[in-house]
Amino acid sequence: MIKTHVFVFAVLFACINIYAQVDSKVAADSLSKSISPDSIAWKYRAIVGAGVNLVDLSNWTGGGQDAITLRGLLLGSLDYAEDRFSWENDIDVGYSITKLGKQRFRKADDRIIGGTKVSLKQTDWLRYTGFVEFRTQFYVGYNYNQPDSTSPSGFARVSDIMAPAFLTASLGAEWTPAPQFRVLAAPIASRSVFVIDQALSAAGAFGVEKGRNIRTDIGAMINATIDWEVVYNVRWNSRFIAFYRYAMPDLWVVTWDNAIIMKVNKFLSVSFLTSLFYDDIIPVLRDDGTTGPATQIKNQLSIDIAYQLTNF
Repeated sequence: MIKTHVFVFAVLFACINIYAQVDSKVAADSLSKSISPDSIAWKYRAIVGAGVNLVDLSNWTGGGQDAITLRGLLLGSLDYAEDRFSWENDIDVGYSITKLGKQRFRKADDRIIGGTKVSLKQTDWLRYTGFVEFRTQFYVGYNYNQPDSTSPSGFARVSDIMAPAFLTASLGAEWTPAPQFRVLAAPIASRSVFVIDQALSAAGAFGVEKGRNIRTDIGAMINATIDWEVVYNVRWNSRFIAFYRYAMPDLWVVTWDNAIIMKVNKFLSVSFLTSLFYDDIIPVLRDDGTTGPATQIKNQLSIDIAYQLTNF
């Protein structure tokens, strides 16, 4: 388990080293994205960060535990625009682990999110758009509130890479009243849930039928995004997706991710990340010990050394 954590961090730190070798002259303070054609057809940006938090106590009468947290982050985009055509690609990767006292390292954050969007401009504020997004994680996850004597970790194993994985695709029209705000309404959409793990599949995890590895629903989707520099060096990124199943019109799937990134200087940043997820057909072991549908929320606050690249 520790070797796997080390491997994940090695990948993230390798990304930092690669980007650090690029001439820093390409760095710019603005992170705003524009789909309007200009002299730069291809636009890219990347924020690569890593952080560590240490607590070391010795004869400390106030109580507490030694603690260490390691984390890595990669946010990036690669966009193309020319005439009426545009193609946008985004990636959001994060991983962190925490160790309290003599406990083993435990996973705190683990996400891989990639999206691509192809659009054809109709007017200054409307364009026809096709959108695809994929989500999964790096490594196995445990519920540390649910002991399991059969598990090597001593806790219930509840997830793994590609278990779950979510693939969403849609086709519709996008309203762009401002460069910072966009809303995609897609009457044609699909959402697939993958559970490529036989033990979790046999348990019917994540709403997939027992013994099967994939569930696909057809419906409609609303996707709203915000990419806004609220004040100087403070940026808010928000991504909201609501999926409506035609077969079960009263059961919605809602995903909402937010990131507030405050740039202190060229290499230091403070980030607040929050994620919300709800799906009526996915049972959750709630905090009160009951099982059933529930709103899942994850919040993170971190101070990181980050390197930023952009060519616009």
